[in-house]
Amino acid sequence: MGGRIYRNEQTAADILGLPEIGRLHIGMKNERGLPQSIDWFRATGKYAELFAKAFGERPNTIQVVFPSDNAEISCNERFVYRDDKGALVARGDGRIFEIWDGKKYAPYSVENYPDIWDQIIRNNPTKRGADNWDVELTLRFIVPAIRGVVGVWVLNTKGRASSVKNLRDSFDSVQAMRGTVTTSVFDLSVHFHKSNKPNQNSRYPVLELVCNDNRIGEIRELLKPENSTKNLLLPG
Repeated sequence: MGGRIYRNEQTAADILGLPEIGRLHIGMKNERGLPQSIDWFRATGKYAELFAKAFGERPNTIQVVFPSDNAEISCNERFVYRDDKGALVARGDGRIFEIWDGKKYAPYSVENYPDIWDQIIRNNPTKRGADNWDVELTLRFIVPAIRGVVGVWVLNTKGRASSVKNLRDSFDSVQAMRGTVTTSVFDLSVHFHKSNKPNQNSRYPVLELVCNDNRIGEIRELLKPENSTKNLLLPG
């Protein structure tokens, strides 16, 4: 298991004092009610109209600011195992796994239960078997262009071979070079990638996160202690 996994024990609202105000998706249901991928950000939640007002109906690139250097908050990665109906059976960071016991998620450490990964598969058989283990990454960020409301937007992805690595590596690299990600503006974008496998014409959305230095000065000014959270909005 490569990369680094973080365990999220508290919500962004608990730690930051900022509420979740919306979610972004790169998928939707078509006319027949079947899921399909899209190469633009679809906003949901109470403030979805503000998102559309700021970026239009189908934006494929937006600017975001991370509210915390804590990767568990801003760029959280974890293993998840769901049943065939999509219910979350287990989640973990590779060291500690929390398994649903019918009432709560009970913790089990790999140190005490070395075969816990396989136990979860055996005790909760699914159509996909071991492939039912997924790597999920959750981004939480502020969208400065949205004016009139302050809170975090959330985006989840399971792109194990592409999007998860892209996002995680970009976040980690900027943090390593600058010591913080909170004073940088990032371009978050999505585009379709065509499969290179023989005899396959499938395509899937890939997320990318690129540090955009053009607006760092504005963010640094807004993050000064004398500026309150309510002013964490860039001018139009």
